[in-house]
Amino acid sequence: MVNEKKEETVTPKVEDKKNKNDKKEQEEELSEEDQQLKAELELMVERLQDENKDLHRPALEHLRTAIRTSTSSMTSVPKPLKFLGKFYPSLKQLHASWSESADKKLFADILSVLSMSYGEEGQQETLKYRFVGSTDEDIGSWGHEYVRHLSSEIMQEYQARLESDQSTKELIDLALEIVPFFLKHNAEADAVDLLLEVESIDQLVQFVDKNTYERVCLYMVSCVNLLAPPDDLEFLKTARAIYRQQEKYAQALNLAIRIGSMDLIKEDFEQCPDPLMKKQMAFQLARQQIHIETEDSDLNACINNTNLSKYFLALARELDVMEPKIPEDIYKSHLENHRTAFSSNIDSARNNLSSTFVNAFVNAAFCKDKLMEAEDENDSAWIYKNKEHAMTSATASLGLISLWDVEAGLSTIDRYTYSTDDNIKAGALLAIGILNTGVREESDPALALLSEHLESGSVAIKQAAVFGK
Repeated sequence: MVNEKKEETVTPKVEDKKNKNDKKEQEEELSEEDQQLKAELELMVERLQDENKDLHRPALEHLRTAIRTSTSSMTSVPKPLKFLGKFYPSLKQLHASWSESADKKLFADILSVLSMSYGEEGQQETLKYRFVGSTDEDIGSWGHEYVRHLSSEIMQEYQARLESDQSTKELIDLALEIVPFFLKHNAEADAVDLLLEVESIDQLVQFVDKNTYERVCLYMVSCVNLLAPPDDLEFLKTARAIYRQQEKYAQALNLAIRIGSMDLIKEDFEQCPDPLMKKQMAFQLARQQIHIETEDSDLNACINNTNLSKYFLALARELDVMEPKIPEDIYKSHLENHRTAFSSNIDSARNNLSSTFVNAFVNAAFCKDKLMEAEDENDSAWIYKNKEHAMTSATASLGLISLWDVEAGLSTIDRYTYSTDDNIKAGALLAIGILNTGVREESDPALALLSEHLESGSVAIKQAAVFGK
């Protein structure tokens, strides 16, 4: 009984002490500076409710200054917004009761910022009060987080208005005000995303300068593969227009090629004033096998890939990789302990065929190799180590080994076109087509040599002539 009485007497004291400690902690949460700020803000709210209109403007100015100096970082709710939160509903009612004036517009600006934290979800109150606020107020003066929040509400409201067939002009105008702020503060992705959502990406060109165009275009081009038509094409056209504005003709040409418009390709190529850059662009066109007629013989040689074999071999010599390779260099079967299908002692048709392909690709465009050059005066020893279609492949591999070297390559292949074996003859025709890949000449030797075989009675020869062309 004594213990029970003790418990009854002690428990209320403990609870009272706990309540007192909680109250003391709540009071100690606010420093003297915070308590002073809270008192000042509450006083400003009281003055806004005062009937004396002369007190309204100074109170609004004080609130604006307090909010602006606290919104540079939004890692947590700034203290002025936190202290004003409980007054938000009453401030909204007070704003509605005021008559139209400059003070009411400034009041709307302040409410627009407060709406970030206390506005009803889905009501876009930040955007609503922005529209009724002062139009001459710098939108970025309220801080980066405010602009980003406003941007997200613009996107939501734009979609809602599209669904209800309402005008979206004021939303687009406001978005165009926000874009320069984003670009100035290294938020190019936010600027692009905003204009994409309001379907005004073509307006971006007017805001980009030499300091921002690279990051903007890099982001836009990276997004193209993630966009559905026609947005992907609009992104490419806008990025190209930005490159043209900054006189980056080579980059613009790349995008014109991706767009697939010959008019834009010709425009970018022909309007480039730098002759060296124009040569680089000519090689870009040659790479994509896009032909443009010019009066400059050097440019024509670049576009037609006339000297491509010479450039390739010069680079190979520079890198010291001219020594021909053999299939064994690729197989490296000597490193394996067990017997392999590619053993030199096994001379099967399948292994010979695989060696033919490996040899052709590893020595492509080097114009010499060790496998096909092991030949007699009259016939290639390697070709006759194969059978039927494998002979066709072996002969055709000569075209890949001599790739782009039209003059020397044709003389090497020519004698096989007179072979009595249809498989070898078909391989020679394929070799002619492979040899001339990407190279354009006025005489067009591939067309001239292959056309006469289109009427051949042999199906293999006719098919090879068609594929070669």
